[in-house]
Amino acid sequence: MKKIFTFLFLSLFCFLAGNAIEILDVEPGEGTLNAAIKQYKGDRIYRLQDGYNGYYSLTEIIDNTGFDLTIIGGGVPDVDDPRPDMPPTVQTNGVNGVPFNFMFNVYSDITLKGIYFVNATVDGVFNTEFFMGIQGNDVVVTIDNCILDPSGNPFYVMGNSPKIYVTNSLFNRLTTQTTSVNGPVNCYFPNKTHGPEVLFFENNTFIGLSTAVFSDNCESVRSGMTWFNHNTFIHHKCQFDWMSNQEEFYFVNNLFYDCQVVPTEVPDKPYDNSQMQWTNYPIGAVPEFLLSAPDTKVQDKGVDIDWGYDKMTSFVAYNLDFKNESFINNLNELNQWLIEKGTGKQMYYMPFVWDEKAPARGIDLNFALERNPQYKIYNSIQYPKWKHVGSAYDINPQFVDPRIAEKSEILAQWALPATKNDYYKSYYDGDTEFTKLDWYWDPDGEMGKNEAWPLFDGSYTNKEAQTYGIDGLPVGDLNWFPDQKAVWEANKDRIESHIKGLNTDRLDLSSVETINAVSCKVFPNPVVSQVFFSLNDPITNGGKLELFNMVGELMMERDLNEGDRNLSLDVSNLMAGIYLYRVSSSGTAIMGRFVKK
Repeated sequence: MKKIFTFLFLSLFCFLAGNAIEILDVEPGEGTLNAAIKQYKGDRIYRLQDGYNGYYSLTEIIDNTGFDLTIIGGGVPDVDDPRPDMPPTVQTNGVNGVPFNFMFNVYSDITLKGIYFVNATVDGVFNTEFFMGIQGNDVVVTIDNCILDPSGNPFYVMGNSPKIYVTNSLFNRLTTQTTSVNGPVNCYFPNKTHGPEVLFFENNTFIGLSTAVFSDNCESVRSGMTWFNHNTFIHHKCQFDWMSNQEEFYFVNNLFYDCQVVPTEVPDKPYDNSQMQWTNYPIGAVPEFLLSAPDTKVQDKGVDIDWGYDKMTSFVAYNLDFKNESFINNLNELNQWLIEKGTGKQMYYMPFVWDEKAPARGIDLNFALERNPQYKIYNSIQYPKWKHVGSAYDINPQFVDPRIAEKSEILAQWALPATKNDYYKSYYDGDTEFTKLDWYWDPDGEMGKNEAWPLFDGSYTNKEAQTYGIDGLPVGDLNWFPDQKAVWEANKDRIESHIKGLNTDRLDLSSVETINAVSCKVFPNPVVSQVFFSLNDPITNGGKLELFNMVGELMMERDLNEGDRNLSLDVSNLMAGIYLYRVSSSGTAIMGRFVKK
């Protein structure tokens, strides 16, 4: 995850610059964060100390009843810290080795930035419940630049109409793996009067997911906008989005690698939305990835309103779903086994959206298209707000880290007997040793510690995948591609407008002038008096170098001229601490930070 924390992103800067609340530096230790929040409540921004020594153990669930809460990293690490580049760690303590049900019990708005959360006890007891319980109504949750490992299940939402924004973060080991279809759901919204108003997930990486990633328990409730853009999903059992009444749904530029590895059973009769039976799900509602089977009426904060496909927008474009050959072999072997056992059953892997180009993995394509109502809806004249284009199933991203593919082989060994045992137990006479196979990403073998750093590298080398996005950029989390992320940042509004305009053509960004974000080197760091900035690409049309403290106050600025490349500032008069810099040119901003001793 080192690349994500190379820079403090613009969102963090904008947040700090617009917030005049005093920042409180919280000392690391057991219960220190709990005590500070109890004392000052919403009157402080709580800043935690960076580095491996920046360790905070919770003595109880953090509760923000009656006040908004903001916790950020960025506190100066110890001079002798063994891993100063790490974000601060917040870990559940639990009682007698049992983790809390939640790390956060949320009743008002909450913002978390630049923190490493360990949702397990120090002796490695995994939290099979949730990271955050959202209890209040109309709550805004912002999580940026964070790591959750292990995360358990991220969100349990009883309050109605939350707005959840998750960006630039990494979630690892989201839940347990004992069976092929076990839960609970990773992000669960069981409210019976109104679903989430906003679900915004952009530039995140998820590793080791269980069953449905998002679910409203198939309640007849309206949800607002769901936005998935440039996310990477690696190693996932089955099902993805079980939320059937989203008013706006944008699913673009996402990368799935060995996901939905437990196949779906082919139904023996047409889909019937009124029954909502398990065997009726697959062909009609596409639940394994994108469930959209709207009810004729839904609850909208206690009021029944008319509903249906005509009230919804669904834009699914330029996503990549790759399965290694071992999982295709699993499916073939499974179906042969079902024939030998005389079950009369057949299983298959489901695409994002059914169309004529969908891979017929274990099912007759014409049979699937005939029985699938969405096939007639996407790209139709009758429903102009339902667009689908560019789903790819045969592009191997070729991850740089070979351990990702190695874990896939273990997951394949796990998935075949798990499916036989859980779906067809009366026919299965094999052993259950597969439950002990560990396909989770765990580079240091420590469930309850964050010893490995960086935790993960999601970069890949396949050139087609690196330009496959609707914006011509790599599919998946762009934090693994800093150069391309800088291009994306410079064109973010343009790209978002293109997607929300339901434009299925690729966007041409070749004419946009940018400066290379990763080549902006700052030295020395930490600095005593003079700080130097070195740009690989010289300034072309003028620009500005600005320096801010962590509250967002402008401390220094300098105009840049065409051709400027090596810059310097005298910071001898500045107090010790962490400072943000911004280099802007041609509408592009490079953000970073350095430490002043």
